[in-house]
Amino acid sequence: MFGAAAATPLDHEVAPNRSLSSSHALRSASQRALEIGRAASPSGAVARSIPELARVHPDTFGFAVTTVDGVEFGVGASDVAFSLQSITKLFALTALLRLDPTAWEHVGWSPTELGYDSVSELERGAGRSRNPFVNAGALVVTDRLLHHTGSAVDTVTDLIRELSGDENVASDGAVASSEAGADHRNRALAHMLAEHGQLLNDVDVVLAHYYAQCAITASALSVARASRFLADRQMPDRVLDPANVRRINAVLLTSGMYNAAGEIAYRIGLPAKSGIGGGVVATLPGVGTVCAWSPPLNADGNSVGAVAAIEAFASTSGWSVF
Repeated sequence: MFGAAAATPLDHEVAPNRSLSSSHALRSASQRALEIGRAASPSGAVARSIPELARVHPDTFGFAVTTVDGVEFGVGASDVAFSLQSITKLFALTALLRLDPTAWEHVGWSPTELGYDSVSELERGAGRSRNPFVNAGALVVTDRLLHHTGSAVDTVTDLIRELSGDENVASDGAVASSEAGADHRNRALAHMLAEHGQLLNDVDVVLAHYYAQCAITASALSVARASRFLADRQMPDRVLDPANVRRINAVLLTSGMYNAAGEIAYRIGLPAKSGIGGGVVATLPGVGTVCAWSPPLNADGNSVGAVAAIEAFASTSGWSVF
């Protein structure tokens, strides 16, 4: 699957009924973002913590935009599926909130003071995770999805398919196995959560679903589409109630980019979520969403090129919550 990422990037159009003026302006901003992101990406390094991800071609770059009034398009490799990794935490939380309105009580909503996979922060909090986007919180979300549905990975996969309209969204077994074979930190987090009574299911079962969930693949355009519910305040069939949409956007702004959340809020001003597969999705409530994909990461575990591209897009287009 990942070998296809080296293919020549394609520009493609979707939604022919969109406004030409806004489409042309956003296309120009997206093309500039693509160029700036590509120039920045060589300063990063492809993730090595999951061996299978190290095989992804580092030069691949995709960028996609969707708006609440129907503009949709992608530039670069925006139609190539990539490993979503921690971006799936956004959709896992959404799926859980649809089933359990008390979900926030179990995962918290405060920014992390340490890394996204910190064991010491979890221990300091007596087993309570800081928020649903750090690994400990995501494990709790996966556990509770498993409790409610019997399959956390199927539930998250089905939700992304539903929201994106992309039936090709699926979990990559090779990536899930690769992470399971190399992972120690998440096992430590899961056992500590269990020790504090935070898990409802067996640790190994929760971890298996977590790895498979993180291994879900989708294109930048599909991720942008699937995230549009966070921006569309007039969606006729709401995915979530307005209060939870507002809360998710708030926690994305303060915690979606981990230790770099403050810097991203300062530089870009958009709620955003990253994954070590190289993807970053960002939303502007009331306007739309963007997703960029570039595999090389910085020290915070965020894509160098994707962050640079979204920053350039936000600057050119005027997208910001501030």
